[in-house]
Amino acid sequence: MPAAYAYVFWHWPRPDVSPEEHEARLAAFLLSLNSAHPPGFVEALSFRVDSLPWGPRRGRMYEDWYLVEDFGALGLLNDAAVSGDTRRPHDEVAKDYLKGAGSIFKSVSGNIDLRDSHFATWIEKPIGPSYESFYTDLARNLSGAKSDLWRRQMVLGPSSQFCVHSSEALKLPNSLRPISAKIQII
Repeated sequence: MPAAYAYVFWHWPRPDVSPEEHEARLAAFLLSLNSAHPPGFVEALSFRVDSLPWGPRRGRMYEDWYLVEDFGALGLLNDAAVSGDTRRPHDEVAKDYLKGAGSIFKSVSGNIDLRDSHFATWIEKPIGPSYESFYTDLARNLSGAKSDLWRRQMVLGPSSQFCVHSSEALKLPNSLRPISAKIQII
């Protein structure tokens, strides 16, 4: 079953932690979680991200996507991330932590595998149009692009309401207040 929801976690390590050390620990944690594969879990992956307004002004930022089949699987994912064979890798990468934020998103549409994404564009629905007309207008703007669309479900952090992953940079109307970041999978 494809991912229907994602817990997205933005984090940035302490300045004294090298990118190589942090990424090695993060990769070990993601590998252990992907291997544990709790019920309803699809995949976990992480991107190096150009700066975003809710991240640090300087320094590295990472965006982890924890993909699950349904909303109920989020609790199982949360428990699995800090227990069993994943506990040690989780605790090791958590030592690097300086600050972070997260949110839960639901998949709306898409024709791209997250692993093939090179850009994340964060957008807001303008006030006024219905969601139905917003989705129709956005589909026109994304026509021909390899992309996906995720809608925030819970406001747990400062992100925009929607995220579009794409293989190419997108040119979207200013009314969507787009914030684009180049991303690279680690």
